[in-house]
Amino acid sequence: MNRRTLLASLIAASLAPRTVFGQGPKLPIIGFVVSNSPQAELLPSVPPGPYMRAFLAGLREHGWEEGRNVVIERHTAEGQLERAQAIFAGLASRKVNLIYTTGSLGAVQMPTLALQATRTIPIVFVGGGQDPVAGGIVKSLSRPGGNATGLTVNMGFDFSLKRLELLKQIAPHIKRIAFLGFRDEFERNIQSVRDGLARLGLVSVLAVAEKEEDYDQAFATAARERADAVFVSNVTLNRLHAGRIVALAARYKLPAEYFFRESVKAGGLAAYGVDLFDLARRSAGYVDRVLRGANPAELPVEQPSKFTLAINLKTARALGL
Repeated sequence: MNRRTLLASLIAASLAPRTVFGQGPKLPIIGFVVSNSPQAELLPSVPPGPYMRAFLAGLREHGWEEGRNVVIERHTAEGQLERAQAIFAGLASRKVNLIYTTGSLGAVQMPTLALQATRTIPIVFVGGGQDPVAGGIVKSLSRPGGNATGLTVNMGFDFSLKRLELLKQIAPHIKRIAFLGFRDEFERNIQSVRDGLARLGLVSVLAVAEKEEDYDQAFATAARERADAVFVSNVTLNRLHAGRIVALAARYKLPAEYFFRESVKAGGLAAYGVDLFDLARRSAGYVDRVLRGANPAELPVEQPSKFTLAINLKTARALGL
């Protein structure tokens, strides 16, 4: 056994729950795994956060109630790759009935890590800014073909262009736009959106942000490249650090367009995207179907059909828009 395997085994043992609240004989067990939330926010003894609250409400709509007819083991990777690997390995070894996961760790998607741990236990995933087909999570959106399915927030290039059009309408003067996100995501997508950028009279530059420590340098790069605005990609990292991005955009006086409306509540200029809490509620339908015997390989991955537009007028006025 090498050092990495031994370390993962030890972490998994330490993370295994000593007490499962409400567990009775034959109750199905859901391993609920998020990428970054503090562990305290997941404890059954405290009021759940908005995401967990929406998910539990969705379960109740389908007849599932935690502690009565289903057990939910709550875990967070707390932003640590090895911790996530250990959690999934522990769930796989105990053969839980379903693994539910959301988020990403940098460029690594949580369902990718879950699939590394098991190819037999059903996996329901939610979110993820990257393409689940390109990322190897599913074979296709219509027929996933494996043990993973769920809901994605990746809508492809056309939706990115719609977001850029919105930003151009709000700030007509912009010419150069900084893409805030992962380098590989930018390089993979830029060729496909270049014609659309040209139609909008925009030139794109890259401001790499692949970990929390990158944001200061990313905005310094945007300023050095004479960017007029910022396009904030919809990866989990950017959602988690929305407050920091908003503060930097204000410091550099750059209009920024976001995917999650929570960023606008934090002071961001505008957002056009999906309601994560609505996704959480709807994802319970996938959990219900799988627990009742549906095959994930045959459950199409769902893309959002409901979008929200949010604009912070105070920020707009501060930017002279």
